[in-house]
Amino acid sequence: MLKLGFRSVLAHRLRFVLCTVAVLLGIGFVSGAMVFSDTLSAALKKNFAAATADITVTPVSPLSTGTPNRPPTLPNDVADRIAAVPGVAATDGQLLVPDIEILAKDGRPIDTYSLATFGASWPHDDRTAPFKLVAGSAPWGIEQLTLDRNTADREGYELGQKVKVVTPVRAVTATISGFTTPGLSGTSAGAPLVSFDGASAQLLLLGEPGWTSIAVALQPGHNPDAVSRAIRTAIGDTVQVRTAAQVSADGESALDDTFGGLTAALLLFAGLALFVGTFLIVNTFAMVVAQRSRELALLRAVGASGGQVTRTVLAEALVIGVIGSTLGLLLGIGVAALIQYLYQRLDLAIPSAALQVSAATIIASYVLGVGITAAAAYPAARRAGKLPPVVALRADTTVPERSLLVRILLGGFLLLMAVMIFLIALTATGLPAAILVGLATALILLGLVMTLPVLSRYAVRALMAPLGRRAPVVLGRRNAERNPRRTAATASALMISLALVSGLVTIAASAKASVDRGIADAIGTSELVVTGDGGRPFSTAVGDQLAEVPGISAVHRVRQSAGEVGDRQVTLAGLSDRTLDGPITVKVASGELSSLDRGQVALPRNLANQLELSVGETFDLTTTTGKHRLTVGAIIEPNQQLDAVVTDLPRFTELGGGQIDATLYLEVADGTDLATVRQAVLGAIQDYPSVAVRDQHAYAAAERGPINGVLGVVGALLGFAVLIALLGIVNTLALGVVERTREIGLLRAIGMDRPQLRRMLRVEAVAIAVFGAVLGLLVGVLAGVAVQHVMVDDGLSVLDVPVLQLIGAVVIAAAVGVLAAIWPSRRAARLDVLRAIATE
Repeated sequence: MLKLGFRSVLAHRLRFVLCTVAVLLGIGFVSGAMVFSDTLSAALKKNFAAATADITVTPVSPLSTGTPNRPPTLPNDVADRIAAVPGVAATDGQLLVPDIEILAKDGRPIDTYSLATFGASWPHDDRTAPFKLVAGSAPWGIEQLTLDRNTADREGYELGQKVKVVTPVRAVTATISGFTTPGLSGTSAGAPLVSFDGASAQLLLLGEPGWTSIAVALQPGHNPDAVSRAIRTAIGDTVQVRTAAQVSADGESALDDTFGGLTAALLLFAGLALFVGTFLIVNTFAMVVAQRSRELALLRAVGASGGQVTRTVLAEALVIGVIGSTLGLLLGIGVAALIQYLYQRLDLAIPSAALQVSAATIIASYVLGVGITAAAAYPAARRAGKLPPVVALRADTTVPERSLLVRILLGGFLLLMAVMIFLIALTATGLPAAILVGLATALILLGLVMTLPVLSRYAVRALMAPLGRRAPVVLGRRNAERNPRRTAATASALMISLALVSGLVTIAASAKASVDRGIADAIGTSELVVTGDGGRPFSTAVGDQLAEVPGISAVHRVRQSAGEVGDRQVTLAGLSDRTLDGPITVKVASGELSSLDRGQVALPRNLANQLELSVGETFDLTTTTGKHRLTVGAIIEPNQQLDAVVTDLPRFTELGGGQIDATLYLEVADGTDLATVRQAVLGAIQDYPSVAVRDQHAYAAAERGPINGVLGVVGALLGFAVLIALLGIVNTLALGVVERTREIGLLRAIGMDRPQLRRMLRVEAVAIAVFGAVLGLLVGVLAGVAVQHVMVDDGLSVLDVPVLQLIGAVVIAAAVGVLAAIWPSRRAARLDVLRAIATE
């Protein structure tokens, strides 16, 4: 049976090409993601094993999640206390701080390609050094620093030249005394790196004494685990003590997070390709079995059992799965090699190793590729096995199909369940309700997939009615109606893809409209807003300098830090005096804003509801300095600028907030030209090129930036989904031409010319594409509207359905149908009329 299936694939190879392409694309992304991850992991293991100290001691943050605006530190004397522990040969206090900016010679921040730039203290012991000196000498004082060799070469810096660096504390210009390797371990591995001597690093990177870690070298013969326990006993539970093996494992996990976005993106495209490709495979085998019903019945007539016929068709699927998986695996290896090559070309010194094609990657590729292909082909194979031998003797043969009753009942049940879940979700709010909406949407799509064969006949007739009743139009429409299962399977792929995309587009458009309204409602008297690129905090020196700019009447500061209430992550916001008196406009739902002066806090209504708090109640807020009991003094309406636990700056500092600003609101003096003041402001902070100064309109546009990034990803998904759907429609039409060869010959014989024939097939393709697109858009928009409704107090206060974009999607779907029909229609038009009529 396997041999027969292999020969059948070779004999009808053109029929299975697009199935193989669908499997190839999906497996290509899966294997590419796995090979890239395994290669990076192998390189990191090598680097961690060579670079990590015997024991590393770090402070324990009270926060289980979230990133504070300053790293937790250890006092300077901890290193001396650890050095007194038996078995310790040497200790070295180390400082590593992210969010450093290195400026190029032209004053712009260097390109880091999404990698963080780190500032470090100079190591005192080569045994525990997280980076190595490769040229020059160690830095000394705030006027000297070292730079990693890769960054220096890329930006053209030489020893002895001056370079400007911006830290969270201040901007500094220093002379390059030496070149180093990039960080060799942890999250800084391969990232741009600057270093200062220890005292200067504390002054410039933290603004206060402290170390982010203590590196420990052991005396020969001492067990790291035993010494770790002794250190933990001597210092207490305020520190985390890890051996080299533990640091290596944690570092790999941290860097997996850094590069995991790319892996996740590849897997997302893989999932979409395999899911949508499943419909293509199902349709292909259903049509091929229908076309070969006499051939398969002859096998039964010469003695093959029904099971053997089923296994023959499954063998064909097995061959296609193996070929597609093999080509996909090779494609994935190529994708991983390309990604690795691009990273190395950027001189980022990402740890490198030979491409790691593990057994797990190979097994996963073949299991997924062959398994999905075989599962998709099984329904058609099962129907083929039920063909009676007598079918081989009939002139007109058809494959028996099961009644649609079971599908209709199951689909109806799923749709009913979806409606019930939707109604439950609409009575709730927040993320749990949005998750219920997503579940209901998935059930709707599954229900529609089950019931589409019934809906397709009537829906296609209605959608094609505007095209008139000319013969090619009527025939093309009836071809789409003729086999509702086939039309439904082909349209389902596009329906699911566009439902996903249109839902995300509706949510994104609503988010952008909500940002615009939120900023318009929240920002009052501040003509200019100062923020760091990517939302990063910046030095308080920026605000100090701006307060001296002529024409600036007031500078209002907002600082932020991470916190937790119970197991919920929150943001703590500290506001300078009079910030709520005009620069930020808030509406008080209950309580008084004057309570902030008494050390109490204000909560947005949505956050208060989530925490189940009201005015006068107390709660515990955990920050980097521990747990603090706070009292709710006011509840404010949801605010785009203050989705946080709000307090004044003195109380913010008491709660452990750092001395760095998140946002500055600038008020311009009456009678002063705004453009002139803005130029003066830009001149005052030219040492901080990543700090942006914007008016309210530009600030709103910048806040929409991340949403535009999401839309870019959605656009890529749409293009990819359309490509797979295009393959599906091409496949259906091409196999349909083979199936209807005699019918096409008869149409040509009674007077249909080639342009009419091509038009008929285009109408059929457009009918299928528009049918799937319209259903997908309806479901997607419904889901998007529902998500906005339940998240109205959580950042989606405005509903915006992008009608023009959705209409454009339908037009694109119709164009896809036209494109999909080009090759099949040309092939049909070239058929010899007499040979077509003689075809059995």
